[in-house]
Formats: sequence, C-alpha cells, structure tokens
Amino acid sequence: MTTSPRERRITWGFGLAISIGMIGIGPLFASLWPGFDHSPWDVNTMLLGLGVGLCSVAYIFGRVAVAAVTEGRRNAIAPPTTRAYWVAGGGFALALLCLLIAVSS
Repeated sequence: MTTSPRERRITWGFGLAISIGMIGIGPLFASLWPGFDHSPWDVNTMLLGLGVGLCSVAYIFGRVAVAAVTEGRRNAIAPPTTRAYWVAGGGFALALLCLLIAVSS
C-alpha cells in the first residue's frame, strides 16, 4: 500500500482504518468491560488479543493515509514504524494461543 499512488493511499487508508477499527473495537470492548459477559478467562483474553490486533492494523492504515495526506509538506508525518506491526502480530498471536487453549479445554 505504501507504493500505491497518493490518492489511492488516502482513500483506501482511511476507509480501511475506519472499517477495521470499527470491527476491532467490539472485541476490545467486550473483553475489557466488566460484567459484559461471563466467559472464561481464555475467551476474554482471546477477544482482547483480537481487538488489539485489529485496532493496531487500523492504526497502521490510518497512519499510511495521514502520511499520504501530509506528503510533500515541511512537517510531513512519517509512515508507521515497525512497532505497530509487532503490536498487531502480538495481539493476533495471543488470540491464536488463547483460541487453542479454549478449544483444548
């Protein structure tokens, strides 16, 4: 996506950031809100990992879009660093690990 034309990065970046962020905020809310559901700890942790992973992916797309908007300016915003990718990967790995624990028990 970072090699696409500027207009495409803006349109797709903001669109995917908003849509994936809206999907990711649900599991994140469900895992952190006390009393929302009475799932075991592994299911709540799986939802937390899924929500963090999806929200991190939404942040990456949003940061790519903001970098495209400010491209060529004196105070341009840089594209996302590798930290966001590590957070997203860690969230998805945590969700997968907790899914395997939930299925095996």
